[in-house]
Amino acid sequence: RRSQREMTSVKDAIKNFEAKYSTPEVPVVAVETEHVKLYGQMPPIAKMDNSLSSLKACKRLALSSNCIEKIAGLKGCEQLEILSLGRNQIKKLDGVEDVGETLQELWISYNLITSLKGAEKLQKLRVLYISQNLIAKLPELDPLKECKELQELLLVGNPIHVELTNAGDLREQVAGRVPWLKKLDGTPITEEERTAGAEKVG
Repeated sequence: RRSQREMTSVKDAIKNFEAKYSTPEVPVVAVETEHVKLYGQMPPIAKMDNSLSSLKACKRLALSSNCIEKIAGLKGCEQLEILSLGRNQIKKLDGVEDVGETLQELWISYNLITSLKGAEKLQKLRVLYISQNLIAKLPELDPLKECKELQELLLVGNPIHVELTNAGDLREQVAGRVPWLKKLDGTPITEEERTAGAEKVG
């Protein structure tokens, strides 16, 4: 396992991004850019830090395929709408509340998340991709009851998905908790599933 010192810092990743996408005619300045790509750094980023707060114009931030364990440093990202954190080592959603007023899409598949606690702070969340994580119990989905704008949820590959699919009522249990959801795992939710879900969840 690499030490922190051998990892790429966010500051250096931002410099790498500017160098990669700049041309002599059109220099790229990260603080003025809407789509900042810091994914797949070699060596990877291990820590999100306050260097991210300089990205005032960023609407879409890509940090996937690194070794990040914790969501942090997003306080200054006041226009952020899409946050991509797939394929990291993240265990919790703590830290997302810093972009709770603007974030519309959170892509966080292939991590180590066991609970959706913190999602309730994302008042504008429309899309949540959280497949291939470690969510194992139904109450862990309850924070989504507060995400009144949520339209699309990707949950496949979590222990709860296997268990409830085998029981035959995964879609109803989710629809009962989030009746305004339009799509689960890429398939539209039906009125029948909503009605049955409302009865089960009460």
